[in-house]
Amino acid sequence: MRFLPPEAEVKLYDTVFDSDILDRKKVSKSLSALLDRIEDPLVIALDGRWGTGKSYFLQRWVGAHAKQNSGKALTLYFDAFANDYLSDPLVALVAALAERVPHQDQPKMQQLKKVATSFIKPLVKIGANVVTFGAKEALNELGDAFVDAANTEAQKAVDDFWQREEGRQKAMKAFRDALAELIAGPKGADPTPLVIVIDELDRCRPDYALEVLEVIKHFFSVPMVHFVLGVNLIALENSVKARYGQEIDATAYLQKFISLTLTLPDRTGSRHNEVSAVLAYAEYTAKAMGLPERFIEEIVERQLPGILRRNAVSIRDVGKILGGVAILPNEAIKRETLSGWVSIAASMIIARVVRRDVFDKMVAANLSDEELVAYLDARPNIIDRKSANEDFHYPTYYLYRMWTLIASNGTAQVDDIDQIKKQFDPFGDFRSPRNCPKRIFDDWLNTFETP
Repeated sequence: MRFLPPEAEVKLYDTVFDSDILDRKKVSKSLSALLDRIEDPLVIALDGRWGTGKSYFLQRWVGAHAKQNSGKALTLYFDAFANDYLSDPLVALVAALAERVPHQDQPKMQQLKKVATSFIKPLVKIGANVVTFGAKEALNELGDAFVDAANTEAQKAVDDFWQREEGRQKAMKAFRDALAELIAGPKGADPTPLVIVIDELDRCRPDYALEVLEVIKHFFSVPMVHFVLGVNLIALENSVKARYGQEIDATAYLQKFISLTLTLPDRTGSRHNEVSAVLAYAEYTAKAMGLPERFIEEIVERQLPGILRRNAVSIRDVGKILGGVAILPNEAIKRETLSGWVSIAASMIIARVVRRDVFDKMVAANLSDEELVAYLDARPNIIDRKSANEDFHYPTYYLYRMWTLIASNGTAQVDDIDQIKKQFDPFGDFRSPRNCPKRIFDDWLNTFETP
């Protein structure tokens, strides 16, 4: 049995969508086709909450673009969070691009690096971090310019340059011209588009994240140079407000930088056989981890489908839930454990990750009927057993009755009460139901917890 979901090693630009559990190939091909077809510079935000699989997709797409989708563009993957200790994202982007450009285009890359020395002003702010990052070795002339600027006379010259608006505009234009020359092919040949994928942008310091956007807009706005940003737009809007104040219209501000948004589909499978991507991932991963079959059935087949209707559950959340099963004691996973105890334990493991407030009330067995209905999505049409009711979902019906019985300490009048009690005691002698969740917590869940 494994504690962590198995993750295949990713080799950037080589790893593609081989085991496509989440049906990401379709999105991958659509993205490639768009970016190869459009000449105007695009900035596409791949938007999603943390843990929804954005990095998984982007790290494979940079390889799949050419290997699976016959894409023409050169792709570059840039982890913004890994580089936000630097003061200037332009330095890190140019350094990363220099390592990715093919050997035959290195003379053009040298020209781009030479032009980049005009932007020594931001470098002066970086100080020793340039050497730590390795920019001097990666950028050559740019690194040399930094060393030259360390003396007072050079610093004064740099300050004078950056105080002149026309100087900045001229330098930016020179950078864009050099970039356009870099992607232009040999005379008579088609140019090679460039797609820069910037991941983890929403995890960066607010100032750095917004500086990345400004660098993209002012320096890289060149035909056939595109960006794909892996980002949680809500978190990025918070960065805008942190920098400019709560009064700013953060959505309108970001629209100045972002051309299009893209979201990964939450369904997988054919049109007539669609399933939740989260459930598909949960089923595959639970089996790969070697978890007990009865807990796989209880969580993946019975409980998660109902929980997903009213609660946000990410792929990362699923990993934590399954990890919670892996750390259960042997007493909990043995075959002799009655199904009622398994159902309660599974409910608590899920709620601990998805809704901590609900979990705390489960332990205390004081969930109100309104809270149960909202969390389990136990609306009348979901739990109505009429034969003609196509919305009826038996697992939700069972969980609602079970938790109602527990919260009332056995006094609630629920359907098939004797049947429920036998899930906890083979003789139906289920006394003090309210104590059941606390016993499970103390005996099974109180020793370890996934972060």
